[in-house]
Amino acid sequence: MYKDWFRITKNTWNNSFSYDIRQEKNPDPKIYVTSLIQWTTDDIQLWDKIVFEEINAKWEIQSFVWLKNFVNIGPNIYIFDNHNHALFFRYQELFHWSITKWINLIHIDQHTDMNENSEHMIDNPGLKDIFEFVNYKCNVWGFIKPAIQDWLISGVMQINTEYKLLNSEFWILNSEFILDVDLDFRHPQMWIEQYAKTIGITKNLISQASLVTIATSPYFLDQTLAIKILKDIFST
Repeated sequence: MYKDWFRITKNTWNNSFSYDIRQEKNPDPKIYVTSLIQWTTDDIQLWDKIVFEEINAKWEIQSFVWLKNFVNIGPNIYIFDNHNHALFFRYQELFHWSITKWINLIHIDQHTDMNENSEHMIDNPGLKDIFEFVNYKCNVWGFIKPAIQDWLISGVMQINTEYKLLNSEFWILNSEFILDVDLDFRHPQMWIEQYAKTIGITKNLISQASLVTIATSPYFLDQTLAIKILKDIFST
């Protein structure tokens, strides 16, 4: 899965945002999903394909690009653009026996991403089923509930402010856990005042997590800033 890039052209999930309005302005509204490669953050480069598109307050199309590839760093760290892809990598690691079911989740994000998903995965899905679900039936705000409903995730610890990150006791550290980070947590409007300390806490959590998924969220965060944050997180 994610061996080659592909287009999503239909009015579905991440391509469904303001689809009809976008189609009035552009007869062929589409977004792209890139491929996954083994990489290091030193090689990160921006792509020229649109990975997310919306209508702004002036009723203009806003198009967002990301990197040439999704990135797998080491055995258990995945970096990607739109956050729904985190669900696929959780199941991939489950099927590879790298994590177990009923695992805890630490979710560092300015959004909870706990929206209900009207679509439901089939019982006992295979990895191809998960891939189809993530890309065609799941968007950036509705990828956690399906994992809870399928008993993949048990407890969810929501960290959506700097105060929570700096002051949480992280009871989940007593057990196996997934660390899920959205870099928009460090958007300038989040007013992160102790940036270096929050990066240090994130590094410590990464070192203890069974699986790490990191979304750069092109719609919510300038991607040049996202790249800087990534390099700060993974600097030695």
